[in-house]
Amino acid sequence: MNIGDLVNLIRHKHNNNGIDVNPPASLFDIADFERKIGFSLPIDFREFYLTCNGFGCNDDIFNMVALQDIKQYQQDYGDNWFYFSEYMIYSDMWGLRRTKTGKFEIFNGSYPDKTITSSLTEFLQRFLTGNVFETGGLYEWHDEIGIK
Repeated sequence: MNIGDLVNLIRHKHNNNGIDVNPPASLFDIADFERKIGFSLPIDFREFYLTCNGFGCNDDIFNMVALQDIKQYQQDYGDNWFYFSEYMIYSDMWGLRRTKTGKFEIFNGSYPDKTITSSLTEFLQRFLTGNVFETGGLYEWHDEIGIK
């Protein structure tokens, strides 16, 4: 399943509860963001931001953060990392980092030394399945892989 399909399924799932899906980012927006964070985004992140520049769901007050919002707050990015997702108004966050070997890792802000996955597609599939707290969701995933 590609990123566009996942975004559409998430939109459909949350349509009755409330979801705002932002218009796509431009190639200029992505290049400007990449300059700011110091690395090129992985393919699935580029595909996501070219599909939509983030979204916000009323369920769990979950957000995939827009590029301009990440850049606005210096605490949300650093040398080779940035937070791309949060819930309950920044109660917890998920980020992407580029390792010294050039690999990408998605991590939870509360457990930054633990890697969850390297795939935004997998991350979005987990959110589609169980949001943040439901069966198959993001926190159950943390438990499954020994984070917490």
